[in-house]
Amino acid sequence: MILPIWFKIIMSIFLFFLGASVYSFLNVVIFRVPRGEEFVKTRSHCPGCGKLLSPMELVPVVSYVCLGGKCKDCGSKIGIRDVLIETFGGLNCIASFWISFSPMQGISQSLCEVWVGDFYGHFLTWLAMFAMVGALTVICFIQIDMGVVKNGTLIALLVICVIAVFAMPEVDLSERLIGALCLSIFVAIGTLISSKKIPFGLAIATALVGLAIGWMPMLVVALPATIVAAIVQLAFLAIQKKKPAGKHFKLSFALWVGLWVAILFGNMITTFLYGAF
Repeated sequence: MILPIWFKIIMSIFLFFLGASVYSFLNVVIFRVPRGEEFVKTRSHCPGCGKLLSPMELVPVVSYVCLGGKCKDCGSKIGIRDVLIETFGGLNCIASFWISFSPMQGISQSLCEVWVGDFYGHFLTWLAMFAMVGALTVICFIQIDMGVVKNGTLIALLVICVIAVFAMPEVDLSERLIGALCLSIFVAIGTLISSKKIPFGLAIATALVGLAIGWMPMLVVALPATIVAAIVQLAFLAIQKKKPAGKHFKLSFALWVGLWVAILFGNMITTFLYGAF
């Protein structure tokens, strides 16, 4: 059945704000976890004056635009990165949903399709893809900010990747094991030989994603990750400034972009390449 365009638009708007809302919470996690602060029960507040934010000040993306990127009370600026992460979360939710429910060849089918029908199988695939990218986002930006990978974030990613294994049963064990090693081993070597203290947790995170999606989509990681790392390296050379987080930024951000591409678009790209060659 072909869905009408108005339904797709309404559904996409809903998905955008759903994803942005989830990533708004992830922004709280990114900020509070490295500082040892509670992030579930404590309400969001302005980092400048400490005022508790009202529900109308917590609408993802919209509140930032309406407030002009400033606190309504003290006028302190709200970081643009937070709203960019929220926007990415909304777009990621839209992309992962329509990709998961796409009938095109190469999109994962799940065990749930056999048990309870097509909808729940695709739904589980969508949740797994969306959650994996979300967990990687938290790991990436905590590492950029603090230079560490928290054990709790790796445990969360492990649980999500286990769910992804059941959501994508067409990937056999050998493909998963190769996927766990094909990129993570290079990240691990990089952490060992780097002059900066790059946490080994990045290699573990990369291995978990490879275990979930297999080696063919993981091959897609190399190109975007390398391009991003090269661009960032050239940018640092151009401004000729030494930043303590520079090494962390290049590796974490490049991996984040590459793994996001692999999770969402890896099957489509490998299917296209396989058909082309």
